[in-house]
Amino acid sequence: MAKSKIAPLYRTYLGNSKIEEFQYEVIRSSRKTLALYIKEQKVVVRCPSRASKIEIKEFVSKNRSWIEDRLLEERLLQREFLKIEQGGKIFFRARELTITFKEGRKKRILIDGNKFIIQDHRLTPAKAKIQVEEYLIAKAREYIVPRAKALAICLEVNNKITEIKLRKTKSKWGHCTSNGIIQYNWLIMLAPYSIIDYMITHEVCHLLYMDHSRRYWKLVESICPKYDQYIEWLNAYEHRFWFD
Repeated sequence: MAKSKIAPLYRTYLGNSKIEEFQYEVIRSSRKTLALYIKEQKVVVRCPSRASKIEIKEFVSKNRSWIEDRLLEERLLQREFLKIEQGGKIFFRARELTITFKEGRKKRILIDGNKFIIQDHRLTPAKAKIQVEEYLIAKAREYIVPRAKALAICLEVNNKITEIKLRKTKSKWGHCTSNGIIQYNWLIMLAPYSIIDYMITHEVCHLLYMDHSRRYWKLVESICPKYDQYIEWLNAYEHRFWFD
């Protein structure tokens, strides 16, 4: 069974000349090589069970610059995470809009020029967040579900769909199980329609091929010829859709 422990690393400069000490977690297993992983400001070293402390420390030291770069890059991305608040910025359909709270009896969301208007009576950030969630889920039901079903009919795999779910997840935009359950992250409704269509295609095609083989990607390409550009776009901007 893998063992893990936390070990202190160096004091280092990370943006704005601020000195911080970061740590790394060591996870030992039956693997043969050492590897580094960074996520949510956490550094993890995966290594063979018999790797010595000195070997691990040297490995981390050798990759110190890479670690610092990734931590700083992640921190900069976190600054662009979506915050539902008055005056905040929301990346909607590849446009940066300013969130505007508007007092009104009618509960609704409007796009007016460069404004993303959230209207309700006695609006608060907490109420606004719930309203945005409801808005995106409703849009996903209107757009994603019927288009996924239509594509499945076109590919003659509609009989394989048992359910289409809409769920906000931390790391995935979509998922398809072997028993025909397709799941989409409703946050994708903040993206341009071309990106949404690619995500619909990605999961529906898994009803035919439950892998990422060459024949799978060939099918995806036949429906979305520019799918590689859509993947690249998502990798660059997906962090701007997440909010707690």
